[in-house]
Amino acid sequence: MELAWLEDFLEIVATRNFSTAAAARNISQPAFSRRIKSLETWIGADLIDRSTYPVHLTSAGNMFVPRCQEMVRDMYRLRTDCRNVAGASSQLLTFAALHTLAIYFFPNWISNSDMPNAPVRSSMHTADFLECVEHLSSGKCDFAIIYDHPDGPPVLEAGPFESLQIGKDRLILVSGTDPTGKPLFDIDVPEGTKIPYLSFSWSDGYLGKLISLIQSRWRKPLTLSTVYQSSLAEGLKQMAVAGRGVAWLPQICVQKSIVQGELIQIGGQQMSLEIEIRIFRRVGIRNRDGEVFWKYLCEKAELHRGRTIVDSTLTLR
Repeated sequence: MELAWLEDFLEIVATRNFSTAAAARNISQPAFSRRIKSLETWIGADLIDRSTYPVHLTSAGNMFVPRCQEMVRDMYRLRTDCRNVAGASSQLLTFAALHTLAIYFFPNWISNSDMPNAPVRSSMHTADFLECVEHLSSGKCDFAIIYDHPDGPPVLEAGPFESLQIGKDRLILVSGTDPTGKPLFDIDVPEGTKIPYLSFSWSDGYLGKLISLIQSRWRKPLTLSTVYQSSLAEGLKQMAVAGRGVAWLPQICVQKSIVQGELIQIGGQQMSLEIEIRIFRRVGIRNRDGEVFWKYLCEKAELHRGRTIVDSTLTLR
């Protein structure tokens, strides 16, 4: 039996709809249904009456609800107590973040924390967008730091999440440079000219959708010939530096290479897109230090409201 099954059950109790509950838990409806069925198999009784719409609880389901709620609370309380007994001066805050943000954003951002109590103790799990969402929704981390844009996939909008903007970044199109500092490739070329393209792989569909939005704005069709794919922005950056093609990359990832003359932005602002950096957390049971940290972020966000965010970072000072 898994804790996630109990949380799934409480979600279906709240929504009485499998598709809505699955969206809130950020998994597919078939996968959600399988997990509910696994819980029923483990218990040895049907908990959900699927013959009605919206679904109803069986007698066993109604009896199980308060005990399920109690077990979930006790499990999280036990985890907190065990961590406190371990003697840590402050609790470890767990984060999941996109690789680019974990490397180029998180270290400076978390180091700028001036919380009045003990320094923030943290751990980081790096992953692609969907895995970050899965980690957050399943309780494997306290916070997820990801990119966000109104035209991106609305994966987190339906679930029990809340978020704060903690920075800004921009997707820009870059090319390697020749010895004179000029771009090796450009997009302002005769129609039909093939441009070698360094692409995010299918697993990072979030940035891929935003990049497609940028491409649709160009005044004439682009003939991009994909020569390399990677789920890591850092990998695409190094291929661009090596002169293998053009790539849309987060500015925070390439700004140092641009300053050093290894890369150059091409296509102008029309071929770029501003994106937010947001921190998400799941609404519900939270540890004490996580709550203190969130309150601190909310206070800092309020202080910075209306100010310009510089260098892709909403500083915590």
